Amino acid sequence: MAQRWYNGLKLWLEDFKRLSQIDWHWLSVWLSLYLSFLLLDIIAPQFSGSALIKYLGIFLCLVYAIQKYRKDHLLNIAILLTFVADTILVWTNHEASGVFVFCFAQMLHLSRLTRSNGHIVWYYAIAIALVLIFIIQLGDVLPIYAATAIYAFLLCANLVLSLRNYQRHQNNFRARCCFYAFLCFVCCDCCVAARHLMLDGLIATQFLPLVSYLVWVFYYPSQVLMANSSLLPDAPTRRKIAK
Repeated sequence: MAQRWYNGLKLWLEDFKRLSQIDWHWLSVWLSLYLSFLLLDIIAPQFSGSALIKYLGIFLCLVYAIQKYRKDHLLNIAILLTFVADTILVWTNHEASGVFVFCFAQMLHLSRLTRSNGHIVWYYAIAIALVLIFIIQLGDVLPIYAATAIYAFLLCANLVLSLRNYQRHQNNFRARCCFYAFLCFVCCDCCVAARHLMLDGLIATQFLPLVSYLVWVFYYPSQVLMANSSLLPDAPTRRKIAK
């Protein structure tokens, strides 16, 4: 047991060294935004500027991914869809639509992790749409619950796949980012689910402020990690030929 803890700690220390693979300018921006809205949510929880900082932070993750991994189209579109879903959930009351867009983002991540052909995403999309229609029509289920069930299934599948990928490539920093991104995603969505249960009066509400706070404690790191989780091999560097 002690040896396993030692090996785990050693891997964590190696990860800190691998942070040098991330542009320190971007890292400082992400940390500044993260600490800013976490602090604002404590001292001024009703301040609307906190939501703007969070929204800006997610947008910058999209900009970074597009700039850093131009050829990883699945990753870039998945983060774009995540940004669209956040826009819907933050600025509108169409929760079911936001969760449905999240489902498409998770499908793209599933395609990345399974190394599937990009065209298979359309089959995933059609299948999800048919399942949603079937559940809603047959079971008289609200769209938000049907979309959430499919989203939860896709997210858990991606968590398992990212863990397996990380176990096969433990020295790959981006594979580890991918796994921790989905782990933070799951923690965030557990907090979101608990928050909704509290607001619906199904469980006690004494921890509602804490749970609401923890949502973004987990969510923003998940997006930063996801923006660094490209699974495409690095492009070979060109050597200069001496004249």
